[in-house]
Amino acid sequence: MIAIDLAGQVAATGLESFSDLLNGQSEVEPEIEINDRDLAMIIYTSGTTSRPKGAMHCHLAVVMAVMSNAIEMKLGRDDGITGQFPLFHCAGHVLLLSYLSVGGRMALMRGFDPVVCMEAIVRDKLTVFVGLSLMYQAILDHPRRGEYDLSGLKTCIYTMAPMGRPLLERAISEMCPNFVLSSGQTEMYPATTMSQPDRQLERFGNYWGESLIVNETAIMDDDGNLLPRGQAGELVHRGPNVMMGYYKDPKATEEARKFGWHHTGDLALIDEHGEVLFLDRKKDMIKSGGENVASVKIEETLLAHPAVQNAAVVGLPHPQWGEAVSAFVKLKPGATADEAGISEHCRKHLGGFQVPKFIKIVDEMPMTATGKLRKVELRQAYSEHFAKKSA
Repeated sequence: MIAIDLAGQVAATGLESFSDLLNGQSEVEPEIEINDRDLAMIIYTSGTTSRPKGAMHCHLAVVMAVMSNAIEMKLGRDDGITGQFPLFHCAGHVLLLSYLSVGGRMALMRGFDPVVCMEAIVRDKLTVFVGLSLMYQAILDHPRRGEYDLSGLKTCIYTMAPMGRPLLERAISEMCPNFVLSSGQTEMYPATTMSQPDRQLERFGNYWGESLIVNETAIMDDDGNLLPRGQAGELVHRGPNVMMGYYKDPKATEEARKFGWHHTGDLALIDEHGEVLFLDRKKDMIKSGGENVASVKIEETLLAHPAVQNAAVVGLPHPQWGEAVSAFVKLKPGATADEAGISEHCRKHLGGFQVPKFIKIVDEMPMTATGKLRKVELRQAYSEHFAKKSA
């Protein structure tokens, strides 16, 4: 292991220091042939529905994605972005390269802290904030929020999870007028789609926006047929930012590239405006009593409850229904609510087959290092819940 010595403590660890290796080296780059299709890196998926897999990307994918982001986000050398996402994640990695490519800057952070973020925005004159919905909530609710002038922000990007309507309206009003939802995945060196800020208050929900210039986006059925607008199916992409394949996993690679397109595993449709509307992960679609129930629809309803900070909905094995809609919620700090009240809230806004048959308030949600919900852990931990009740 070779350490990059940021804190001046490498000597005490006994590791080699990267800076020491540079001493005495030539400043002239060696002549090494690197082709655009050569392997550049392996980035691992978050593992929200299964074990993480290594997505192999070539140099062309990186360069084309970075160029696309610079154009779509209208980046210039005066732009700066918050950097609280880990750089081993595709989002943090591509954002860093995108800003460096135009001579911009990123304020690197060791994780998310609302005060540290606000300080960096003011100190480094940052123009873009990118974060999860929970990060925006934490900043807006922080008691020291009024101490920091965030008017220099020209764009706020949220990603990886939807933002409830009350929070989005408040964030646009109090933090920044231009909000966009950007989407992608590790297998498609991001981003792949992006919403437009002028439409944020026109259509609420999981609207991922339009396909970016780097890739094509379509909806496909199980037989490989591309579907017209308004019909639901699997979201597929093709373009130079598609991965070369999964590391040492040819079977999964073949499955992901059927019919000449990359299969995301997301269920979606493209509406009459040409925007992608995300419906659910294929693995998260709950089949209950003969009905297909989208977990994301129920999560949006739960997040609209004034006491709920985070929500995860899964299907748990049920002797009668096949799968039972089950919800796990984390409350906002200082908020009070009970399962019965949350269930009543759901009954007011959802169809009877969508209302969770089991609601549990939890202290913490299982999360990945990048802030994604680990639903697989919830399914495993509570897989016997209804079997025990019937017994």
